[in-house]
Amino acid sequence: MLSKPKPSRPALREQRIREFAAEMALHFTDAIFAHLEGAKSGNIESLHDMRVATRRLRQTLRLFQRFYAPGNFKKLARKTRKTTRVLGLPREMDVNIELLRRSQWLGGLVVHASGEHLLALFEREQARLKRRMLRQFAKIDLKELENDLRALAESAAPPRSKTHRFFAEHQAAEFDLFWQQLPQLLLDKAKPVLEFEPAPQALENDRALHELRIRTKKLRYALEILKPLQPATSGEPPTELCRALQDILGDFHDHTVLIERLEQHQQELLQKGLLLLTDLPR
Repeated sequence: MLSKPKPSRPALREQRIREFAAEMALHFTDAIFAHLEGAKSGNIESLHDMRVATRRLRQTLRLFQRFYAPGNFKKLARKTRKTTRVLGLPREMDVNIELLRRSQWLGGLVVHASGEHLLALFEREQARLKRRMLRQFAKIDLKELENDLRALAESAAPPRSKTHRFFAEHQAAEFDLFWQQLPQLLLDKAKPVLEFEPAPQALENDRALHELRIRTKKLRYALEILKPLQPATSGEPPTELCRALQDILGDFHDHTVLIERLEQHQQELLQKGLLLLTDLPR
């Protein structure tokens, strides 16, 4: 069966920035709920894609906050963030298991038995976390959340019956103001990345590197979302450089998290007197 083609990103038509803000938020809202059933079934890619869509929606809402109706804005932003977090733990364990499966277990029978033991243990933990995710989902009225997010997105561009005579001119003026503020907005997002000092102490600090990765990811999302608003003469935004840095930092973080989890498990085995299972090559 052929998969459905991904819908294209919204494009800026003339200077209708409110319509652009509405369509962009609707685009990511649709992406979130398109992956819901797959995420509930435990599909790894659906979990990842749904989580990324929630993050992109949150970034869109932040960037264009001035255009959305303020009534339920903060409440819906919190609910979207909670959905991101609900998807987080199963995704992290999926990464841990994938790293374990790619590991080369060099050694004798004990080493291979330890590897199989770890994989089985992580798979049980993965199943537990996915059950927990589904329980958390059950506490969120997802249909209501979808409807509320769509209403919030559409509030950026009111229906024609509620627009005034000079609405088009008003949108053009809003676009001009937003465009003037755009360089500073992007500089503010880039500042933590550009000011990071790759000193030995910082490079050994996983928390600092993880924060750098988060900042890089937010900058990349902003560049991608705002690209249609930037003039062609400004050149290509450095999204690929952001992606490359994000991938390097992500790989480091994934291995750090796995090592910490393995060390914790090793201590638990030592406390139980299972010394052979703790003697793994480094």
